[in-house]
Amino acid sequence: MDFKQFQYVLKVAECRNITKAAEQLFVSQPALSSFLAKTEEELGAKIFDRSTNPLSLTQAGECYVKTAKRILALQDNLKRDVEDLNTCREGVIKIGLSDMRATVLLPFVLPEFKRLYPNIKIQTLESRSVGVEENVRSGAADLGLIPLYYMSDEFSTQVLYDEELVLVSGQELPCHRGELRSWVEIEELNDKDFIFLGPHTRIRRAIEAVFLEHGVRPRSIMDSSNHMTLYLIASTGMAMTIVPEAIVRMMNPIRIPHVYSLGKAGFHWNIGAIWRKDAELSSAQQLLVRLLKNRY
Repeated sequence: MDFKQFQYVLKVAECRNITKAAEQLFVSQPALSSFLAKTEEELGAKIFDRSTNPLSLTQAGECYVKTAKRILALQDNLKRDVEDLNTCREGVIKIGLSDMRATVLLPFVLPEFKRLYPNIKIQTLESRSVGVEENVRSGAADLGLIPLYYMSDEFSTQVLYDEELVLVSGQELPCHRGELRSWVEIEELNDKDFIFLGPHTRIRRAIEAVFLEHGVRPRSIMDSSNHMTLYLIASTGMAMTIVPEAIVRMMNPIRIPHVYSLGKAGFHWNIGAIWRKDAELSSAQQLLVRLLKNRY
């Protein structure tokens, strides 16, 4: 594959002028014009509208540029991954995360990472989100995996996936049929019995914010420090709770209560990786983040 073809077209698209692009590419203007004409002939469509000043992309040109950027990015990733595999560096990556996220994320990602980096050891520091932040801040952890909710701007972040927070009830509730699951009106939860994760946790703050927005005041009858405990107690019908969707997937084989989305659009937040802004991720750490993101 001629990657030079993509690089030349992207440079013309960036400069919007063939002469200027030729200067930056260190080729002659006639040679670049001839190259573009040959590329358009092979494509079977014009990439640039030469009747405009500066040059503009045609609809086919926009598709070409978008695809060319993807292909060159894949080429860069491939080169970096091969270089990493050749060097196969030793070391340790310390990850801060909750025990729940360790359970639902790492088993699906670490085998592939270990295949690519057999000499790198993974060490987890499991704690609540506040502890994860502190471990990353102090340097005890290289990466943290937490909900990106009420995040301090002192960290660099990368969104890994969107996670729904779902309502769990041991009793069937009045609901509406949705695409993925039935959903309940948030306002209908007013004055209902709930059990929650302890105060000052991210999920508790997020739940309280959405309830406040909808004027809902639940009766909090119990706190716990464990999502699975909340799930199992809620499934008995004693009270309702709100947990990450991952907990439902983990616990369904044990007990299956009624699970609902909160509102038609559901109640979501982003789970992401965080690291110190003054720290540059190694290639192995970058790969681990990519594997986590690709998993979802």
